[in-house]
Amino acid sequence: MIIPWRVDVPQERWPFSNWLIIIGVVIAFVFQMMSVMEQKAKIPDKIKEFENYSVEEVAKEIGVDEQQLKKIKQSVDETYDKVNFPFPIKNSLAEFKERIIKRTMLQKYFVWSKVKPFVLDGCKIKGLFGHIWLHGGLIHLLGNLLFLWIFGNAVCAKIGNFVYLPIYLVFGLLAAVVHLIFVGGPMIGASGAINGIVGMYLVFYPENEITCFWSLYLFYWRQFSVRSFWMILLWLVYDILGAMFFSNSTGGVAYFAHFGGFAAGFGLAILILKMKWIVMERYEKSLLQMWEGRKEPVSELYGANGGMFPYNFETQKLETAVNTEQEKLKKTVEVEKIPFELEEPKDEFIRFMCACGKKVKAPVKYAGKIARCPRCQSRVRIPEK
Repeated sequence: MIIPWRVDVPQERWPFSNWLIIIGVVIAFVFQMMSVMEQKAKIPDKIKEFENYSVEEVAKEIGVDEQQLKKIKQSVDETYDKVNFPFPIKNSLAEFKERIIKRTMLQKYFVWSKVKPFVLDGCKIKGLFGHIWLHGGLIHLLGNLLFLWIFGNAVCAKIGNFVYLPIYLVFGLLAAVVHLIFVGGPMIGASGAINGIVGMYLVFYPENEITCFWSLYLFYWRQFSVRSFWMILLWLVYDILGAMFFSNSTGGVAYFAHFGGFAAGFGLAILILKMKWIVMERYEKSLLQMWEGRKEPVSELYGANGGMFPYNFETQKLETAVNTEQEKLKKTVEVEKIPFELEEPKDEFIRFMCACGKKVKAPVKYAGKIARCPRCQSRVRIPEK
């Protein structure tokens, strides 16, 4: 079991919109459970009320359609067909099955009758937006809140509080549409919208580390850190496998809703960076910057090519390119000493930090150029002063 705990992302503003969503989800869950408990308390009276009703009449009374009733009957039949009775009790068994079907309908549908309008089940407005605030239980709620707290705070601080909330709701809507197209059936939970936030996080902070706890047993816990790219990729593979083998199982995870939300978040983050609606800080590197950096040529010089500056972070000295002809002839080229008046003032350096945590510095005149970090050998661009 792997549980993410925190992300290594500095936050320049307080993400109050994300906290409003977290509080809203908790409040909705409290009202949901109060409604469910209230309906559960009425089940004994309802069983007495429906004692002389047929199964079909009970289904009609509490709003269970034919397909749902058929699934319940099939499930009860499969359970009791496996039981070997020592004597024939066909009539009493049929009556017993009927009572079980009635009780199952009450527990599964009557208990949720007040919440049902907000469950995603078709293209109804209440369900399309209401399912984001409902959850199937405490574990479902806590798992979603953990991911929303970890990734939502970082994304909200980056894109701003005023646009975060509507973007979150749009992710939930798109996730619901994808679920209805590919799977159908009822669904609740904020997982689709949260996966949209995770998709945005992957684009903004692919190299930032996620601190996680892992455990083989409940009493054996260990901590480790891994780059966001690899951890999110692992979760994506898990969703792909789940969609391939378990998407049609009853009571399962809405894998296609995860895909819909994630794709929407990933695409929107790329668009935001392309349109320059937000700017990455000089100590941050987005997935788009990593991709564009791969296209730039890398020379044989340490940290530079012909169009870049010949500067070594480790020695803090200028380097000159070695002429190929001279190298073949094994001739030593003596580097001219830079006149005193042309030397870079010692205090005019740009100091910044690589994504790996290494503190480096470079002369001001090389601002905007590219070199390699002495620790992780990653290509870094020296920020403007």
